[in-house]
Amino acid sequence: MDETLVQFRNPIQSNLATALSINLGSDSGPCVEVTIPTDQVMQKEGSSVELCCHYKTSVSKNFILEWRFAPLSTAPEMGKQILYFTNNMLYKPGSQASRLSLLQSPPTTGDATIRLDNVRTSDAGTYICEVNNPPDFYGSGSGLIHFTVLMPPSTPVCKGTEYASVGSDATLTCNSAEGTPTPVYAWSHIGSKTPLPLVNMVQDEKTGTLMLTNLSQAFSGTYQCVASNEFGHASCQVTINVTGTAKAGVIVGAVIGVFLAFFLFTVIILYTLQYRKRNKKDSQSTYTGNELREDATAPGITETSLQRRDSDPGNRFLERPSSQAESMSTTKSRLNIVV
Repeated sequence: MDETLVQFRNPIQSNLATALSINLGSDSGPCVEVTIPTDQVMQKEGSSVELCCHYKTSVSKNFILEWRFAPLSTAPEMGKQILYFTNNMLYKPGSQASRLSLLQSPPTTGDATIRLDNVRTSDAGTYICEVNNPPDFYGSGSGLIHFTVLMPPSTPVCKGTEYASVGSDATLTCNSAEGTPTPVYAWSHIGSKTPLPLVNMVQDEKTGTLMLTNLSQAFSGTYQCVASNEFGHASCQVTINVTGTAKAGVIVGAVIGVFLAFFLFTVIILYTLQYRKRNKKDSQSTYTGNELREDATAPGITETSLQRRDSDPGNRFLERPSSQAESMSTTKSRLNIVV
């Protein structure tokens, strides 16, 4: 019974030993295990930082340690070599060479940590620690460290409306080009004895924008923007002059515009009336021969007959002219012939 149990447990123990040998390494060194910090590394600008990297393997003559650096806008696989150790020789080909060193030299006892002095904003990015020790080709032979440079905000730039009229609106902006963590912004009115109404002020501490609405002359003065984070602050200023001149000019312009519009409308009305009157007069003075006129002389009546009628009031009827009588007799004779 005991022998059977031992025989049954032996294969399991053998597999466990093999797994431990692969994960933890042994003198024969079947694998390489690199350990780096899991959290993001952060350090203030101008100070020193240690980027930790530890490994497990049995160092042989083929042992190689390499550090690469990829700036913030570069993918890790595109990182460039900044430190290289092989055959007990150390090489530092990168621009950080004068500020870069190994915490333990030579790095052959499991510690490949590097130290970077006088940290700059350009040092922020991804650092890759890679250990090669042929024939140990198994395990994780590399690790990535994300490094952030902490720094106070740079001097912000203030912009905005410098001249405004009473009743108008104004917008001020404030922005720092650098600063980690991202700075927040706060505006204030310098030298103001009475606080400005909050209902007329809208500011965004994340974007640094300040909106002033329905301006009055009390809004005139200097405004200061302060950009700050955990590591410092910086400020800038801008001045606003609020006057009533611009508004009065707008009112005068509006009045002039209304007057001109009224004048133009009057001219159009007068021109239209004059045009219609002229057309009516022309239509009365122009007529055709078929039109009847009260002052026209009827056909066949001569001036002499009219004078004779006027001289003889008792004559109520107009005498037929001889030519007209002859015409009528001729017409009768013609009718008789036809009958």
